[in-house]
Amino acid sequence: MSTAPHARFARPVLPHDLGVEVVERKGLGHPDTLADAIAELASIRYSEYCLGEFGAVLHHNLDKVAVLGGRARFGDFDGAYDRPVRIVFGGRISTSFGGHEIPVREILEAAAAEQLRAALPGFDHIAWEVRHETTDSSKFPYWFAPRDLSDLPERPVAFSNDTAFLVATAPRTEAETVTLLTEAWFSRLPWAGSDIKALVIRDGQAFTVTACVPAVAGHLNSSAELEDAVTDAAQELADRLAGRLPGPVQVVCNTRNTRDGPLSSQYFTLSGSAIDYGEDGLVGRGNTRSGLITPGQQAGNETLFGKNAAYHVGKVGGWLVDETALALARRAGPCRIAAIWRNGSSYPDPAALEITTRPPYELGFGEIADLVHDSLRRTDWIPDLVGARRYLPTVLDVDELLAELAPLTAS
Repeated sequence: MSTAPHARFARPVLPHDLGVEVVERKGLGHPDTLADAIAELASIRYSEYCLGEFGAVLHHNLDKVAVLGGRARFGDFDGAYDRPVRIVFGGRISTSFGGHEIPVREILEAAAAEQLRAALPGFDHIAWEVRHETTDSSKFPYWFAPRDLSDLPERPVAFSNDTAFLVATAPRTEAETVTLLTEAWFSRLPWAGSDIKALVIRDGQAFTVTACVPAVAGHLNSSAELEDAVTDAAQELADRLAGRLPGPVQVVCNTRNTRDGPLSSQYFTLSGSAIDYGEDGLVGRGNTRSGLITPGQQAGNETLFGKNAAYHVGKVGGWLVDETALALARRAGPCRIAAIWRNGSSYPDPAALEITTRPPYELGFGEIADLVHDSLRRTDWIPDLVGARRYLPTVLDVDELLAELAPLTAS
């Protein structure tokens, strides 16, 4: 039933109500997440520079970062790099403003170093280098070399630069929270690397958690020690979840590890990541804005990492639907917001808008439509996207995630 222009109340199944829900997380040290995070931090650092020097975010899209794995030669429980990790920056970026040259290479390289150090517990053991393949090519002569702020057409009123389908749901489902918790639980352990993969399947009320957690050099001395550490941590996580989830919980970790052979024959790393083995990463192949891979949201594959925070629909549109879903969930419970923006359309007026809530409806359709449209009129995204680093990949706090899974009360 339409109650506002371009709005439709729909009845697709919310992820909260699916019979079977599947959620995945590529951890902070996964090569794809490394690429996402380097692109995002590079965009943030570049935007901060532009805001400080010129008062506006200049045109750039750094969503074409590649992390090409290096090569480590391993002993029984140590090793050394003989081929570096290569960080390749692609995309387009403004290199000057009003004749003032911007230190683009220095900004991007500093962002790469900052993120690698934050994400890899064994950062000091890797060898790495940066390759620059960005361009300032455009058919518009001042798009990437603006003379002044008038060469930024989005400045008066931001508008969508492309056609895109953006979806958000809120609040997090239990399966989503458990997936984030799985990485957080293992990553705080001294022996654990950061290239953690977590997959959670909720079948009705039963949860199966599968994790893959690398050991990082310098903490364990044998395969048996790793097997014991993994088993103990998995059991502790299962025990903590058992009193917080409505059904049975199983946690399985490192299914290919054995107690035999040298430690380096297991999931063992110098850096904490499979980049040691030559594994590559690319922006947009992993987690979404939520930090998760969530097919239950019935979303598209639009990515945001490294995109321009001033106007790019993949980032601004994503922020708008996320904020709208959170606002609606606080008033009406679990919900899904889906929007389509066409190239050139204004953000308060998407071409199509779908609103899904769960009955019983505490708000009337008119109230919901007004709340949603008010939220879509917001224009305060840059402080959150740049200043607060809203979508920079990170590991969340264990205690906060456990608090989302309130202990069950006896009936």
